[in-house]
Amino acid sequence: MRMGWVLGWAIPQSWFAPLVEQAFRGEDHVYFDAGLWTCSEIAKSGPFDWLAGYSLGSLLLLDGYRAVAAKRVALLAPIFAFSIEEKLGGRVPRSQVRYLARWLRRDPGAAIADFSSRAGLDLPALKDVPIGPLEWGLGLLESTRIEPSMPEGWRAFCGDRDPLLDAARLHELVPEVTIVAGATHHPLELLHAFRKSPLTYE
Repeated sequence: MRMGWVLGWAIPQSWFAPLVEQAFRGEDHVYFDAGLWTCSEIAKSGPFDWLAGYSLGSLLLLDGYRAVAAKRVALLAPIFAFSIEEKLGGRVPRSQVRYLARWLRRDPGAAIADFSSRAGLDLPALKDVPIGPLEWGLGLLESTRIEPSMPEGWRAFCGDRDPLLDAARLHELVPEVTIVAGATHHPLELLHAFRKSPLTYE
């Protein structure tokens, strides 16, 4: 099975890939950084048996689903709108996203480390990270709003202890969002829920 994965904000492939390969052993995995041309890159690299987007990656797939043209898609920690002001399941104030963008320009390492801590991740210390794609990603998180629905056949998984997303609100808006008990924003438990789900993994 060939599976494509769109990474989240500031998530390095070197950290994410071992988690994927632990959950989906023996499959063929292709990874995409979240960026302006991600959906075009996916279209050129396809076809895939499954596409999955994590966090910011889920927002990119929702925003560009017509370009992706995939029937089997999983969203881990799905984002319809990141800011709490939109009332679409995001918990983070828009002002906090703007502050993180300013901090990123001053001290990228510290800004990413703070995000990692708040999100409950264990990201490694990142050095010499290109700032442009990260600024672009924060701009998307600040401003993008997707109507709360998913194309037919798509599935989504969100932890009930996610500090960035309100799983109950997401499920209320989109019943296809599966609430994963005990899971946070960390992708590991979400990956296992996706792997075990008879509705999604065939």
